[in-house]
Order: sequence, then C-alpha cells, then structure tokens
Amino acid sequence: MTDFLLRLGVYVFAVALALWCWRRWHRLSFWLVVGYPVKLLTVYCTWRAVASGCGLARRRRRFRWTFPGFPGLGG
Repeated sequence: MTDFLLRLGVYVFAVALALWCWRRWHRLSFWLVVGYPVKLLTVYCTWRAVASGCGLARRRRRFRWTFPGFPGLGG
C-alpha cells in the first residue's frame, strides 16, 4: 500500500508540474483545451442559481399547450 501511495504521489506531482509548465509557456492552447471546458462546466452547473438571483429566470409551467396548426399559438 505504501508503494502504491508513493507512486501515486509521484504521478500526481508530475502531472501537476506538466500542467503548470503548459500553462506558463503555451497559454492559448492551455485555455482552449483545459481552461475553457472547465469554465463552461462551471457556468453551466451554476447558471440556474445565478439566473434566479438576478431575476432572469421564471418557473417553468407544468403543462405547455401548443396548437401546431395555428400560427402564433405555438408550433
């Protein structure tokens, strides 16, 4: 078990060092591959609370009646 934890610690340190170097010397590619998806998930997961707090959201109606044959009444 100790060997496993030691190897795991070395691997985690190596990955962290590689990510730090990538971010330092190639900022644009790091942002496109790592930063943007992380930011996208953060906004997606917290958007409902943010929109509710700002008054941008309203509750969904339980049933939505549409009339596909009539213009202006849903479709």
